[in-house]
Amino acid sequence: MSARRGFYVAIDGVDGCGKTTQAALLCRWLEGGFAEVLHVREPGSTPVAEVLRRLLLSPETGTLDATTEALLFSAARRELVERTIAPALARGAAVVSERCFASTWAYQCVASEPPADAISFRAATAAAHQHARPDLLALLDVPARLAVARIGRRPLDRIEARGVDYQARVAAAYREVAAPGGWAAELLGPDAIASIDASGTPESVWRSLRARVAQRLDALGVEHDRLELT
Repeated sequence: MSARRGFYVAIDGVDGCGKTTQAALLCRWLEGGFAEVLHVREPGSTPVAEVLRRLLLSPETGTLDATTEALLFSAARRELVERTIAPALARGAAVVSERCFASTWAYQCVASEPPADAISFRAATAAAHQHARPDLLALLDVPARLAVARIGRRPLDRIEARGVDYQARVAAAYREVAAPGGWAAELLGPDAIASIDASGTPESVWRSLRARVAQRLDALGVEHDRLELT
């Protein structure tokens, strides 16, 4: 008997949008329908990618050129997809990723001044996702000031510390990613991107996310055990 098809969801959005909370809720829900559920984060979740994560997020790293940042994030992404995500999907697992290529596009290619080189980033993205692309990209949309307020007073990494104006440009860039006809839709398909209002309570956001994931599972005909919708 052939193995079940895997399912790959990426949850993305500006810092403070609630992606970690929603990823955990989604993993717990998917455990009711899949024998294996894998929760990963970008950058990270492989030894090399975790080293790159520390480099990219540590305030001690200092200033990097935006294209350098974009290519380092893409290198970490390639490691994660090739070593972890693609093999898991081949086993029929559900994979939930906190962040994906959309983050690098929003933060480095749009919000940074000057921006990263878009042509080299798109080429790196195609290479990184050669063997696995998200079946659903869920973009959690929240105003930048609310997102910054949610972060609170915890220590900020070097990208979070760029301030509310930078985060506002990032939030606007994510809305461009969600727009029909953009390059992200060309990469994944027009029905693979969902914009979800994340300004409400975690419970209300979760209901919207769960409904969108269930819709995508049905549209793709992904075989799974019964998943509760209440």
